[in-house]
Amino acid sequence: MNVTSQLLLQIIELAKRKGLKQKDLAERAGLSAESLSRAKKSGDMNLSSLQRLARVVGLKLCLSPDLPLMDKINTGSMFS
Repeated sequence: MNVTSQLLLQIIELAKRKGLKQKDLAERAGLSAESLSRAKKSGDMNLSSLQRLARVVGLKLCLSPDLPLMDKINTGSMFS
């Protein structure tokens, strides 16, 4: 599963927990339900659309370093 698909699934799952149907999620983000459905099937979506979907459910897309050492420092598990 690619990164876009993973992000979409996380956004959709959070929307579901907040009581939003996929159609409502799409509409609130200014997208059609068909666009969201196509993105789910293809695993591809414009970053701007993904950001709008995330914003609807209270999320923000961001990058973080993929450094195992930094993760240990941030979680306090460096010496455990």
